Amino acid sequence: MSDTTQKKNLLIKASIFVKNNIKIFTILLIILFSFLFTFLFYKNVQKNNNIEISEHYMQASILIKQKKIFESKLLLESIIKKNHQIYSPLALYMIIENEIESDTSKIINFFDEILKNSSLDKENLNLIKIKKGIYLINEDNEELIIETLNPIINSNSVWRNSAINLISEYFISKKQKIKSDEYIKLLSNVTNN
Repeated sequence: MSDTTQKKNLLIKASIFVKNNIKIFTILLIILFSFLFTFLFYKNVQKNNNIEISEHYMQASILIKQKKIFESKLLLESIIKKNHQIYSPLALYMIIENEIESDTSKIINFFDEILKNSSLDKENLNLIKIKKGIYLINEDNEELIIETLNPIINSNSVWRNSAINLISEYFISKKQKIKSDEYIKLLSNVTNN
């Protein structure tokens, strides 16, 4: 059998296969296009959402400069509630830095809300815990400081040494040398290994 005859037979078989399975190919194409459309739609919604959140963040910053604290507070709180991996923590830090919220429990709740954000990686969550620890030190809440920093201290996070130093310095400032020394020992054990 010649090479051209084999090619013709193969084309005929392929043509018959396609004709017999045209419904399956059509369904597969529809599914593929549906998936592609949904994916592109989702990406577009996500992009628009990111733009909207960034615009609200910038607007809140401008409102703070204009001394319109209540309006900026509302915008920043709404950003925190949207659980955006970048702008939610930034909104909280802006609230703290500009002393927009005086209710400590509300600030702690904002930290907790951000820490529940599953889109953040472990080390970024640990960094936010460090910042929460710093906030709690300023509020002098020993129980919450330990509760917040101990999970980092008991891990092998890149923030472990910072957490140990932070809690140790806290106990030194409270003139609790024994507690401070316990944490400093943890730090020296790490550097000796």
